[in-house]
Amino acid sequence: MLLLNAIVESLEIVIPNSVIMNAKQTKLAILLLAAGQGSRLGNTPKAPLKKDGIPLIQRFWQEASSLNAIESISVLGFYADEIEPLAKQYSRVVINQQAEEGHGSSVRIGLESLHTNFDLLLIALVDQPTITQTSLELLLNTFETQGDEIDALVPCYQGKRGNPIMMRRRAVLEILDTPTQVCREWLDLHPSRVHFMETNRAEFITDVDTLEDLQKERLEY
Repeated sequence: MLLLNAIVESLEIVIPNSVIMNAKQTKLAILLLAAGQGSRLGNTPKAPLKKDGIPLIQRFWQEASSLNAIESISVLGFYADEIEPLAKQYSRVVINQQAEEGHGSSVRIGLESLHTNFDLLLIALVDQPTITQTSLELLLNTFETQGDEIDALVPCYQGKRGNPIMMRRRAVLEILDTPTQVCREWLDLHPSRVHFMETNRAEFITDVDTLEDLQKERLEY
C-alpha cells in the first residue's frame, strides 16, 4: 500500500479513495441460517436436501469458499444433531435453542456470535439451491463499489427482495445495540443506507419451502 501511494504521488495522479481502499482485502464474515423446521415440507430439514447429490449446506459452503471469509458460522436449530457433523466441516456451528421462535431469533443469535473484526457480513439462507460462487461474488463486488454512505445491500429480482444480503460492520453493531432488533427491521428503518441491487438473476429469490419447490429444483432427500 505504501508503494502504491508513493507511485501515485510521484506521478501526480489522482486515484479515487475507493480504488485505494479496494486494494486492501475486504474482511468478510458469513452467516448461514439453517435452523428452520421445514414445516411446509412435512417437518423435513432443508440443509441435508441434496442437489446433484450434494447436501445444500455443503453446497453453499463450497460455493462460498472463494470469498476467503475470515469467519464462517452456521446457525442450526431444529435437527441440529443431524446437521451439525456436516456443518462443522465448513464452519463454526451455533445452535439456536429457541428456534421455534422463528427466523428472527436465528438471525439475532448469529449476529451475537460474531467475534472477528470483519468489514462486511454476508447473511445467507440454506434453502437457496441455485446460489453459486458467481452469485456471491456479484454481491461482494457490487458492495465494494458503493460509497461510504451505504451500509447494506439487498438483491432484488422483479421488485422482490431476495437473499443473501450484505451489511457493513457498523450496521451490524447498531442492530446489536438495539435489543431484539434484527436485520429486516434495520433495513426498513434506514432505506437511504441500503443499496437495493436490481438484477435479472432469479437465484436470489429462489428458495425451497414446499414439495412443489423441491420437485422444481430437483432436490432429493
